[in-house]
Amino acid sequence: MTASVVWRFCLALGLMVAAGRAASVYAGDLPREGDVLPAFSLVSPQSPEDRAVLGLSDVATFSLGDVAAPCIIFEVIGVYCPECHKQAPLFDKLHARLAKDPNLSGRVRMLAMAAGATDKELEYLKKKGSYQFCVVNDPEYAAHKALGEPKTPFTMIVGSQGQVLYAHLGVITDMGGFYSTIERLCR
Repeated sequence: MTASVVWRFCLALGLMVAAGRAASVYAGDLPREGDVLPAFSLVSPQSPEDRAVLGLSDVATFSLGDVAAPCIIFEVIGVYCPECHKQAPLFDKLHARLAKDPNLSGRVRMLAMAAGATDKELEYLKKKGSYQFCVVNDPEYAAHKALGEPKTPFTMIVGSQGQVLYAHLGVITDMGGFYSTIERLCR
């Protein structure tokens, strides 16, 4: 094979891979508003404070249905995702605002899942102060796969029966609009 033929083959292969990835995002594989999430388990938070905030007992794993709140803001993140790090301070402010809102503070919990993260990477996120709310890891990508392997950040508002009330792929830049959505869906 000539270099030109090899280059065309690599280019065609790369375009097919990229098209396949784009198609999976738009093919309905990811949870959408109105869907009910598939069953999956998450590793329980290591910190007793985080377990208490989520209303969890001292168990090794939990499901979103175990969280003591009618609404969960559930964010799928990547430890090394620059877009996730852009969204983190916005979500920290959102978390603080929700805690002060008398109509939402007991009704909404925030939880992030770091897809593929090890315990050390999760520890790094906490020490860095990137997330002021609970973050759990999904070291084997099991929950990430159950959710259709979304790119990160992927944010959902999930109801108590696992129904997806809101879904957004990418950074949420309009926090005022997102807060209004939370108020509308979680009151």
